[in-house]
Amino acid sequence: MSADTGGAFGKEDTPPPAPVPLLAPAWIRELDLALTVYPQVLLTGNVRDVFLLPAEGEGGVASPEPGGPPTPYTLESVIESLCRTRGYGALARQSTVHDRVVAWRLTDDPFAFPPALRRMAEEDARAERERAERESGGAAASDPDPDTDDDAQDIDAAIARMRDIMIGMVRHTGPAIGLIIPYTARLGSPRAPVGGEAARLLATAEELGHVARPVRGSGGVTPYNTVFWVVEKQEDLPLEFAIGSRAVRVITVPEPPHDQRRTASRLVVDRLARRPPVRGGSPAGEPADEPAEEPASEAERLQATEALARSSYGMGVGEILAIGRMAADRGLPLSRLDEAARLYRVGVLDNPWATRSVRENILNGEAYLNAEVIGQPHAVRRTIEIFMRSAAGLTGAQSSSSPSRPRGTLFLSGPTGVGKTELAKGVAKMILGEDARPIRFDMSEFAEEHARDRLIGAPPGFVGHSAGGELTNAVRAHPMSVLLFDEIDKAHPRLFDLFLQILEDGRLTDGQGATVHFTECVLIFTSNLGVSADVLRPKTRRGPKPDDDTNNDNNDGRGGGGEENAAAEGTDATRRSRLSRHDKPEVVREALRASFDSFFNDHIGRPELRNRFGDSFVPMDFIQPESVPPILDKALASVIGRVREVHGAELTVADDPWEVLRVEATRRLDHGGRGVVTAVESALVNPLSRELFHQPARPGEHIEVEAVDGDGEAYALKVRRWM
Repeated sequence: MSADTGGAFGKEDTPPPAPVPLLAPAWIRELDLALTVYPQVLLTGNVRDVFLLPAEGEGGVASPEPGGPPTPYTLESVIESLCRTRGYGALARQSTVHDRVVAWRLTDDPFAFPPALRRMAEEDARAERERAERESGGAAASDPDPDTDDDAQDIDAAIARMRDIMIGMVRHTGPAIGLIIPYTARLGSPRAPVGGEAARLLATAEELGHVARPVRGSGGVTPYNTVFWVVEKQEDLPLEFAIGSRAVRVITVPEPPHDQRRTASRLVVDRLARRPPVRGGSPAGEPADEPAEEPASEAERLQATEALARSSYGMGVGEILAIGRMAADRGLPLSRLDEAARLYRVGVLDNPWATRSVRENILNGEAYLNAEVIGQPHAVRRTIEIFMRSAAGLTGAQSSSSPSRPRGTLFLSGPTGVGKTELAKGVAKMILGEDARPIRFDMSEFAEEHARDRLIGAPPGFVGHSAGGELTNAVRAHPMSVLLFDEIDKAHPRLFDLFLQILEDGRLTDGQGATVHFTECVLIFTSNLGVSADVLRPKTRRGPKPDDDTNNDNNDGRGGGGEENAAAEGTDATRRSRLSRHDKPEVVREALRASFDSFFNDHIGRPELRNRFGDSFVPMDFIQPESVPPILDKALASVIGRVREVHGAELTVADDPWEVLRVEATRRLDHGGRGVVTAVESALVNPLSRELFHQPARPGEHIEVEAVDGDGEAYALKVRRWM
């Protein structure tokens, strides 16, 4: 452009740009295109949802007008808008509610329905008159016999009639007519051949797809008489459905992306903002202590819109609108719409994470868990950090990808008997109450590939399909729970695909196709990976000097010499051995972490699952001798309580036998806290049981253990008893 023309096209004189045409979703534009190209269309995916679309333009919903509020459409109303714009004369729909095909006009111009549809309408009207006459006359004798096969015959008759309607419709010369079959999966099984009238219908539909021709018209491109098949999952189609036919266009209706969820969320926010103010978010009719909510500002509306759009990840538009109705019913303010989404997702009214008691429990949780799990201060501290993050409503730096992730995840790794299960029990009590227990799954029972079906349920057609899965049933019954997967490394590698989905999206689909949400769950995995890992240690020099001739003679050039040769090479020679309680905590934690990484990277080949755990890996140290006294006292308290509960007697242990028990427990410390409990059982419980068996205790009796004698195999007690 030359310099002298700059004024004519300068910044002030430049005309405003033309408005960018508003585009409908891609699947709607694809469906509009298919009407003139394909005689049959299969719609699959998110077909039962509601779609928020702008006002219709000249091209229907495929070419919306800019501006104006969004309008909710069903899939059927989308098809109707496109067909009306394309000049269709009528639409028909198979209705299982009315047990017939319902037809309606799309034009005011004269239109003749196909003969099959006219006959159907006449037959239905006659049947309705006869039914009304029977009901008014009380003709009970004409009621059908429940022992006959009338239901099966009626179904076959309805399918046969629909086949006749489809033939007549496809042969219709115009204007075009569409037939919607909304529940195609009900025509047959995807795993077994279809028989009877259903098989004839599917075979007829396949042939009609190849012989169909566009309707006649005066000008332009005319559409087909279109058959619209609708199914949620393509794998649920009957076995005989012609999915590979070139006459069938398969269109997938996707889940709403973030921008569509944001549009639906803004609609919900605006509706809620127009309602009368409520007090403190309390349900209607309930008193509240907080003042009435002030009208929301635009900034508050935008913040609430974005919060609801994020928290509704994985939901449809219809579900977001339902969340708005629920929030209005519960009297929730805009600032708590994410709580309404949680309530809708898991169906739980109470959110323990938002209660003051749980926050106080977590605040004091380090002291509480240290009392429950003795000798693990590092693991307890890491656990509390993770749950402080959950109570604050965060799930880590990756939370932006899916706000539906579980509330907390722990991977506890350490030797046997160090308190991994006890820590899981303590977490359950801290969050859900003193009577709560984790739902435990022993993953050594899931070592076979088919064990996956035990967790989520068998697929249709297999034994146990109706029973559901152990994991999905448990979470469905208890949406807010602590799930303990014990010895996870013993599970079959295929099961880890399930955990990948849970950790990433916070949901799982069971064998019956239902979605189970893990959003409010805490997942705890335990393992002793790395306990048998090799550890490098400094080794003291042994054997001859490097210049000793004896060393050369023994070596003899054959690669022998073993440790002696290694030691002779320098003072930093090393050897390898298993982890033990004598290793430094830093060495133990490093070995456990290395084995954790190696297991997921190399053994099962799931590095992405290791990444999902993030910083939730919590190593647990060996139990040290200084932790024996509190563990011993805790075990003795359990025995004393049991004697009091069963026999009504008071049991005490003197200082000398307590010391014997401490020494024996320390001797078995390689087995962790479980070794302490075993020592109590061997040296106290077993001989005490013999004593009470031969001389039962009397209610109110005092029993004092004065001495414990034994050699590590058999023990005897010296007791004093009095009333």
